Amino acid sequence: MSSKERVAFLDRAAFTPDDLPIPAFEHNWSEYPFTDAADRVPRLFWSTIAITHACPLDADTLGQLHKLKCVVVTGPAVIDGPACETRGIVVRNLPASDLPGQALIGLLETLVDEAHLDA
Repeated sequence: MSSKERVAFLDRAAFTPDDLPIPAFEHNWSEYPFTDAADRVPRLFWSTIAITHACPLDADTLGQLHKLKCVVVTGPAVIDGPACETRGIVVRNLPASDLPGQALIGLLETLVDEAHLDA
């Protein structure tokens, strides 16, 4: 992933009302309470990391996101796995946790660290 990640959380209101810790990696963070289908591509266009709880990402949407490297799913969102695999986009589901916000940021930090080690 690039040296400064661009993270977009498409449906933050559906996740947890708790504050999220600030990730340790260089980033720009955008979050939206909800995202309609027509807003998915504009909101993710420059993103390297997408976080979604319930917003699906289909092949057509993914095909328009040339910078996207990773999708983190925090809930029931349906992600087109074959389209992600074809484009080299990593998809990870957030494991169940008593502290979902901390678990989310921990997963993001791990993914970014792994990407930098592989570069």
